[in-house]
Order: sequence, then C-alpha cells, then structure tokens
Amino acid sequence: MEIRRATGMTCLITGASGFIGSWLAEALTASGVPVVAQMRGAPSALFTRLVAERDITIHSDADIAAAIGKHQPTTVFHLAGMSQIAQANQNPVLAYEANARAAWTMLDALRRMPEPARCVIASTDSLYGETGGKAAVEGDPVHATGPYETSKHMAELAARSFAAIYGMPVTIARLGNVYGPGDANGARIIPSVLAALSAGSVPQLRGGGRAVRSLLHVQDCISGLRMLADAADRPDVRGEAFNLSGTPAFTTAEIARFALDAFGQPDAQPTITDDAPGETSVKFSDSSKLQERLGWMPEWTLEAGLRDIRETWESFR
Repeated sequence: MEIRRATGMTCLITGASGFIGSWLAEALTASGVPVVAQMRGAPSALFTRLVAERDITIHSDADIAAAIGKHQPTTVFHLAGMSQIAQANQNPVLAYEANARAAWTMLDALRRMPEPARCVIASTDSLYGETGGKAAVEGDPVHATGPYETSKHMAELAARSFAAIYGMPVTIARLGNVYGPGDANGARIIPSVLAALSAGSVPQLRGGGRAVRSLLHVQDCISGLRMLADAADRPDVRGEAFNLSGTPAFTTAEIARFALDAFGQPDAQPTITDDAPGETSVKFSDSSKLQERLGWMPEWTLEAGLRDIRETWESFR
C-alpha cells in the first residue's frame, strides 16, 4: 500500500533532516511524490547524500505552522522534535516545547486548512516503560515519567483530541529502535558498535549487556509510516496509536555480536561492564495491531539489515 497520488498532492516531512526523515524523503521522491522537507537549519549530510539529485522543496524554518500555511500539504509526517532521552532529561522545558507544544501547534495549523491533511505523528514505544519480559501492546498502560516520554505522551493526547473533536485524519506511530545505513547517532547501540570498530577499538557495553531491545530497519519503518498515512482517514485508524517495531528482541550483547560478525570480526569480544544497573531495562513492543489492521509486515531481519549497513558503509562515512 502506498500514499495515494492526486493532482497537486504534496507531502510535508517535519524534521526531514534527521535519520528517518532523510530516508523517508528519499523513498517518497523516488516514487514521484512531491516533498517539502521542513528542518531547523541546513540539511544534514545524510539528507544531502540521499536526495541531492531529487526535485525537493526545502523549508529551512523551525515554524512548522508556517510551512503548512505556505505549502498546503495533503499529507504530513511529523518527525520533528527532541529524540534523545539524555538531552530531554537535561532540558525538560525544551523537550516539552519540541515534542508537545510543537505537535499541537502543528495540529491546529492543519485544522485551519480548508481540508486537513492526513497526518502521522511519530511517537515512541518507550511510553510503556519496562515491559516485564514481554512485548508491549497498545492496550497496555502508559508509564511516561521522564520528560521525553511525557512530552511524547502529551503529543499523542493532543492528536487523539484533534482526531476525535474535529474528525481530523491523524494517527500515531509508536516507533521502536530504528537502525540502518547512515545512522551516526552514537547514543544508539548499532552506531556505537560500528564507531568503535572504525576507531580500531572494541565496543563498550554497560549494564552487563542485558538490556533488551527490538530493532526495526529504517526501510520497514518507512513502509509502516506510509501505510499509516494512506489510511489515516479510516475510522479504525484515525486517532489510534500503532506500535511500529521490529522482531524478535535481543539483548545488547547479542546485538553487538551480530554487528561484529557482520563486519568480519567473529573473534572480537565487546567489553561488558556491570556498572550501570539502569541500563539493563527490558523494553520492546508488538506490532500485531498494525499487521492485522493494515497488513504491514517487516521484511528485514537483523542479519540482513547489518549486511545492508556493511555493504553501504563506505558511501555513508
């Protein structure tokens, strides 16, 4: 299923210069969809690498409402915001501004359009907190405590309100841990392992390597986002939250082992310390609702995804 094509159709991607936004812009433009890429500043190296030769409109302005008013999109992927938990903990006010206030300001700008655009708001499956050794489903309680999770929950509540009160075609994607070529964020497990290899050292894993996560290849993430956008005006999708995550889940020690093997380092051993009990969390989610309702299925195994990164490694460095 793909975004429906119509005369004058335009997709707006907020936060388009980020990892997911860059790959989404590449995928949409590759299939002939006109794209407006909203970002705060200059395009990232990844964005430039992926869409340098594409016909794309760049809106370098933090004011998302202004971008909506100017370009009148028919579809919006709202990816902008603060995505790092540590950064949010250090500056909670900025997290609430970037993740919560920006979302409802964007939604109100859509409400004022003659015909509101279909919209997917990117949230996080971190909202569930510790999942107790099982995959969280959308009906599970939300345990948002930190500024990052709380600000994302606030954005979700606003989306549900606008969908319910104004009938707007808005839906929510609770993303898991997304990975893929070109991701240089050292706070994430796979980029951190590969950065260590590039530096000629071994990966460092804290918390005993026991933290459990599921990883979602960026192409599977994009296919899910596009399906949700296409169906956002359906009664069984509008205002709903959908987990969008990979399967199965692995410990960080297992993920590091997969990465080392994929990069030809079968004898290398990561350094594992047990000095960070808070990093032994078990957090992952189940995407059955999205699979059953829209037919989405992940296509990338972790092994295949890591081969993809290895084969494109030099071109993204």
